[in-house]
Amino acid sequence: MFYDRLKQICADKNTTVTKMLREIGLSSANTGYWKKGQLPKGDALLKISEYLGVSADMLLTGDPLAGFDEDEIRLMELYRGVPLKARYKVLCDFEEICAKEKGKVK
Repeated sequence: MFYDRLKQICADKNTTVTKMLREIGLSSANTGYWKKGQLPKGDALLKISEYLGVSADMLLTGDPLAGFDEDEIRLMELYRGVPLKARYKVLCDFEEICAKEKGKVK
């Protein structure tokens, strides 16, 4: 259920649903609807996902990989396999490759 996932994600992020809603400008009255199984509207879902740093798919399905294709999942797996000290270099190199490839597109 959406509300249960939201509550757990908030706890993992050291916050509460009420505090998060206040900070993004949504009414805490929404929690009553969500506890009954209703889902947030699109704009609210986006605000929540941005605030918590998780995908909307994660909030809705509980699957952290929902919405990603096989190549994106493979990239994440490869990145997670890189030692922490080297991840910054990987990101910088990847950004450079992306910028060069974007320059080739006409």
